[in-house]
Amino acid sequence: MINQSRIIKLEKTINYKFKNIQNLKNCLIHPSYLKTKKNYDIKLINEFERLEFLGDRVLGLVISKLIFQKYKKFDEGDLSKKLSYFVRKDFLYKLAIDINYDKILLYNYPKNKNIKLNKSILSDSIESLIGSIFEDGGYFRAFQFIKKLWLPYFNEEIVEDIDPKTKLQEITQQKFGLLPKYSLIKREGPSHSPKFTISLDAMNYKNIISVGHSIKEAEKIAAKKILELINEK
Repeated sequence: MINQSRIIKLEKTINYKFKNIQNLKNCLIHPSYLKTKKNYDIKLINEFERLEFLGDRVLGLVISKLIFQKYKKFDEGDLSKKLSYFVRKDFLYKLAIDINYDKILLYNYPKNKNIKLNKSILSDSIESLIGSIFEDGGYFRAFQFIKKLWLPYFNEEIVEDIDPKTKLQEITQQKFGLLPKYSLIKREGPSHSPKFTISLDAMNYKNIISVGHSIKEAEKIAAKKILELINEK
């Protein structure tokens, strides 16, 4: 199922040679791939998900240590924001693409090219990979891998790219003691590709309209519009 060239390619990419090759195989086969096969082994699916669970915890610990050491003047709230940024699915997906993990991992990419599902698969797989390295080589090897992959992104310009809804909420609470008010105006389009129109009131800005493929996306777009208006002043 997994040929030697795929194994060599991954070990070269992550700069780590596995002691127990089964640990590597367990994280290289995503459940979506296994479920396309007849009489698939449920144990392999469970092991992938167990490694994902482990990798998630190891990643949180290592990133917490790295940001704690780097940002010495940050309080608990600031450190929590950094941690949240570095472990979120969008960031893990970005790293997976950066190391071409989508070309190495065995997984079933949906025919309808569901980008959201694809992001979930690849981000979960990065966590499973971390869990596999930790299980095979211990904390130090997992720490080295995470540090090498994440550290290039430890700069203010990238890290401070906070979710626009969060940023707007911080501003409105600080200046007015109020939360932004999002209202759903309408939903239209087919069920597989809906469009949501929302209205946003925040501070002195009223009825800011935006459209997105989800309510969350539409709200983010509206929040970004107000932030841009604030920056223009």
